[in-house]
Amino acid sequence: MAGNCSWEAHPANRNKVCPAMSEAPELYSRGFLTIQQIDILPPPAVMNYIFLLLCLCGLVGNGLVLWFFGFSIKRTPFSIYFLHLASADGTYLFSKAVFSLLNTGGFLGTFADYIRSLSRILGLCTFVASVSLLPAISTERCVSVIFPVWYWRRRPKRLSAVVCALLWLLSLLVTGTHNYFCVFLGREASRASCRPMDIFLGVLLFLLFCPLMVLPCLALILHVECRAPRRQRSAKLNHVVLAMVSIFLVSSIYLGIDWFLFWVFQIPAPFPEYVTDLCICINSSAKPIVYFLAGRDKSQRLWEPLRVVFQRALRDGAELGEAAGSTPNTVTMEMQCPSGNAS
Repeated sequence: MAGNCSWEAHPANRNKVCPAMSEAPELYSRGFLTIQQIDILPPPAVMNYIFLLLCLCGLVGNGLVLWFFGFSIKRTPFSIYFLHLASADGTYLFSKAVFSLLNTGGFLGTFADYIRSLSRILGLCTFVASVSLLPAISTERCVSVIFPVWYWRRRPKRLSAVVCALLWLLSLLVTGTHNYFCVFLGREASRASCRPMDIFLGVLLFLLFCPLMVLPCLALILHVECRAPRRQRSAKLNHVVLAMVSIFLVSSIYLGIDWFLFWVFQIPAPFPEYVTDLCICINSSAKPIVYFLAGRDKSQRLWEPLRVVFQRALRDGAELGEAAGSTPNTVTMEMQCPSGNAS
């Protein structure tokens, strides 16, 4: 599709010119942080196939997480978070796969553009939901380690489900408002109103969500290394939370630089849009691998069932008896249950 297009340089702007394809310049509009056209190059044709392969692998991994955490493993506070996180990541990968498939086949026309628009809206909503879940996970894990007595005795039973529902609602509101001002008002009317929404979206992602996920992780590391018992230091759930936050921070650095350079200094990013999209796809596809690596037992030579591996990744290494002289917490009890009672 990009092979029939040429790029035309102007002193103040650069537009893509495609013979008999008037709608083509919209296909490579800037990614999530703005829908406005920025100086970018179309991705190589091979990138669409790379996106398709990566998205399919990520869909398989997140589908396995949805199956085991939703139907095969007993629900725990953190399994609910991981279930919603897999739903958000899987839906984002599906929307990106549809978008890449349309670009690979060179589909044009009104219906194809409509599907592309829906894919962008769905991708933005699920991306915001995925990012917003990470601060909730890291904060709750920090609280469960630093204040175990309160957490396991006074924590509301449905707190995880309520928080996930509120974060999904926030994602829908942010996405709906963003698309109303940047898309539905029309090209001329949205130019002035879309810029504040793009700035707000970047502030929400990088100046609010990122500190809220990093600060609890730092507090968790300090507490575990300085005060926590040895068993809690080796908790696999700590490794899962820290790994997920670290992967997001590394994979989103290009997106953050893109937003910072463009909106603060009005300088286009030095790398194309498909690099940031590739990093986001890697972030969404890597979480099932994190669960597997954290939950696998290195001493086991034979292949373990994935249910056991994922279940072990939820082990927090602490018991309520250590903190309050009572019974083990729900995660430890689940690890001791026979496999037939786990469903």
